Amino acid sequence: MAQRLKGVSAANGIAIAPLVHFHADLDFIPVRTLEPAEVVGEVARLADAIGEASKAILGLRKRLAADISDHDARIYDAQLAILHDPAFTVELSRAVEQNLCNGEVAVQQVAARYESVFEAMEDASMRERGADVRDVARQLLGVLLERERSVYTAHGQDYVFAAEEFLPSDAALVDRSHLRGIVTARGGKYSHGAILARSLGIPAVVAVEDLLRRVRSGTEVVVDGDSGIVIASPDAETLERYERASAEQAEAERRLIELRGLPATTPDGVTVRLLANVESGRDLDRIESSIVDGIGLFRTEFAFMERRQFPTEAEQVAMYRRAIVWAKGKVVTFRTLDVGGDKPLAYLHTPEERNPVLGWRGLRICLDWPDLFYTQVRALLRASAGGHARILLPMVTTAEEIARCRAVVDEIRRDLAAAGEPHDPGIELGAMVEVPALALILDRVLPLVDFVSVGTNDLVQYLLAVDRDNPRIAQMYTPYHPGVIRFLHEIAQKANAAGRPVSICGEIAGDHYFTALLIGLGFRELSMAPVFLPRVKLMVRTFDIAECERIAAAALAAGSASEVRALTREHGKAGWARFLRGS
Repeated sequence: MAQRLKGVSAANGIAIAPLVHFHADLDFIPVRTLEPAEVVGEVARLADAIGEASKAILGLRKRLAADISDHDARIYDAQLAILHDPAFTVELSRAVEQNLCNGEVAVQQVAARYESVFEAMEDASMRERGADVRDVARQLLGVLLERERSVYTAHGQDYVFAAEEFLPSDAALVDRSHLRGIVTARGGKYSHGAILARSLGIPAVVAVEDLLRRVRSGTEVVVDGDSGIVIASPDAETLERYERASAEQAEAERRLIELRGLPATTPDGVTVRLLANVESGRDLDRIESSIVDGIGLFRTEFAFMERRQFPTEAEQVAMYRRAIVWAKGKVVTFRTLDVGGDKPLAYLHTPEERNPVLGWRGLRICLDWPDLFYTQVRALLRASAGGHARILLPMVTTAEEIARCRAVVDEIRRDLAAAGEPHDPGIELGAMVEVPALALILDRVLPLVDFVSVGTNDLVQYLLAVDRDNPRIAQMYTPYHPGVIRFLHEIAQKANAAGRPVSICGEIAGDHYFTALLIGLGFRELSMAPVFLPRVKLMVRTFDIAECERIAAAALAAGSASEVRALTREHGKAGWARFLRGS
């Protein structure tokens, strides 16, 4: 009998295959009481294990380097940071010395304490560190026990990976040639395992309660990564429906390559600019400048995060200029330093905050530390010579903040002109709309900026008062909420009426089911991870403006998120079908 299980969508796509249970192969941990004379040797054994585990993590990172983004690969850097955290290593040694226990027991004890501390934190990004600690401990135990972890395989057959959770080290151990989907009992949409599943293009559903007890290993399942549903033992009709949808997706993916060189223009001739989100200069090496209309979001903070101290003005100029040269005259939008919250800088000591996502972050730090902001703006202006650069301010709350930033840009521009330093005197200044209050005073803000960009990830979180990383309420975080749709519509209407370009740079810009709706709401510029560009371009080229506006009108009249979601799915699937028919 078919069984329908609800979880959280972690990675889009459809998978059909037998579900196979996988368990950590380090369940048995030897317990031994040491003699005092053995303590020094056991501490040394732990130190050696840390070195070996570090090599293993670096190996995992290298093995996946070609398949995931630089940003996602930083997940492994976070694990290395835990492994080499002096407090962590000291606690391991102290556990051996004080409890006279073997290294394996010390690892378990210390990791359990760290997990409990992280998981009690209110900040979701810090709670996620608990899973990293578990993964680091598992790798350390493997070294101590001299037990090499085996690859997750189903003896050469297609399979769906099922476990309590999908941890970063698992990504390098799955048999990806036969892996069709991932289902876990734990985790959230933004857990590190979910991020890696999306990066690897594997359909995934997480947070399926009591998964391993409810579905036997070997049971055929459908993993609907679009809807966050797992169907165990599907009936013939359901199976046929999903097989047809899966085949259509596969055929469409094969044919999407046809769109690479075509413009993102609706059938009735309206152009929508499709831009790329990038996090470092290395990301540019993976993108062909000819297939995008520029960079809609260059997250400059990642260049700061991968250093041990603030980059100099000269170093910043070199980084920014590389992107401008790559763009060959196309727009490059540099977001100024957006650290704090879920993006701490190791060398910037900020006070502990009860709710850092609503705290001292983004532009708030830059305005309190004007030297930091001044140096970055000066570097951006110097790098802008001979290109088309834009400066985007994050976490803006008031018009006064923008006025202060505009004064800094104007002052630096005058200084550079007086010194005969090459720069773009007409560089554009824009604001991110992610704080709801800013959208409500947008008519006062627009005369102060040249463009606006909507950061929907935070905007939705703040509008709905939902922590998007909290698995207990993850289902409540939805950009399909009618209130969100109306808010986006008002932002687009105000910006368009004022003649200011308005873009979307949050996750929904890369969701092809959302494309027609966003165009209908009035957006003509979408910025996304490059992997999503072909699907979004397909939707742009499928729906004319009148169709998009009808979809938007229906969404604005909807009474629930499920209605809006069903509407976008219905039209999105119709767009795929039209494409497959060659119409």
